[in-house]
Amino acid sequence: MSIAAGPVARTAEALARELGGELLGDPQAPVTRIDTIDSATTGSLSFIRTERFAEAWVLSKASVGLINQSAAGQARELAQGRALILVPDADLALVRVLEMFAPPQAKPEPGVHSRACVAQSATIAASASIGPNCTLGEEAHIGDGCVLVANVFVGRGARVGAGSVLHPGVRVLDRCEVGERCLLHPGVTIGADGFGYRPGPQGPVKVPHIGNVVIGNEVEIGANSCVDRAKFGSTTIGDRTKIDNLVQVGHNSRIGRACLICGQCGISGSVKIGDGVIMGGAAAIADNLEVGDRAQIAACSGVMNNIPPGEVWIGIPAGPAREYKRNYAAFRMLGKMLPHLKRLMRADEGAL
Repeated sequence: MSIAAGPVARTAEALARELGGELLGDPQAPVTRIDTIDSATTGSLSFIRTERFAEAWVLSKASVGLINQSAAGQARELAQGRALILVPDADLALVRVLEMFAPPQAKPEPGVHSRACVAQSATIAASASIGPNCTLGEEAHIGDGCVLVANVFVGRGARVGAGSVLHPGVRVLDRCEVGERCLLHPGVTIGADGFGYRPGPQGPVKVPHIGNVVIGNEVEIGANSCVDRAKFGSTTIGDRTKIDNLVQVGHNSRIGRACLICGQCGISGSVKIGDGVIMGGAAAIADNLEVGDRAQIAACSGVMNNIPPGEVWIGIPAGPAREYKRNYAAFRMLGKMLPHLKRLMRADEGAL
């Protein structure tokens, strides 16, 4: 699906000027929509981040392309009859373009919808918007400019900071705290009980979880992700951390600032994650481990040991990427080596 530019189309020259990029080719090439490189048509803008995308540009019908300077080896030839805008980072430039072309968002009116259920002791800032079928418990607090779109539950004593937006189906349970300018997508649950049981004579015995969850400022949490409340104390998520859909954060975990956690990751209880950590999709961390600042965990990895700061780990069980790659290369050679090893073993047996 393409994204149209709305009533005001741009030329390649104007767009290059707004992005601070170098223009090659036709300055009057029109930009009326944004498309993927393979589905683009006349008037489309697409982007080129690698040489592979540059090859696809030759067959594309796009009028204008954003191209990484690192992938611009034959840019002047590629721009013939069209336009290319050279930028240091095509992905970051595309973010700015998407902001320019984004359709205007209707700002909800402040106030409480007639179908909302609000406890008498709850406090709501005058500039906040509480949509239909929202429920606010006793002593809940909703800050300035907050938007609870619809069907949002905020429990007893829970707090939502100024400027935060909670989409339909979000649950912020008792005594949990959401910081300022946060974005919680549909179905997020903050403060469900942690998964804690002890063996007993009649079967598992549930461990009470009487702590809460504290989320920092400018945190984004994707649809249907869950952050469990602490057994005691707080499960915490640091400022500017971004969490994808379907992520599980276990009780008493502490996630640092500006982390990126991709979809379907599982973080067990009492895990400590430093600042700037990146977790690829479906990665998992066992309980009570530590991940150092700026570490990276590859997709589908299973972390069973502490990760030092700045290291890249991969695999199941996860280990340092260089070591894993060497081991994997050796593993792939086993099929070719096995006949030779068998001959050597037979020779040794014959010598005996």
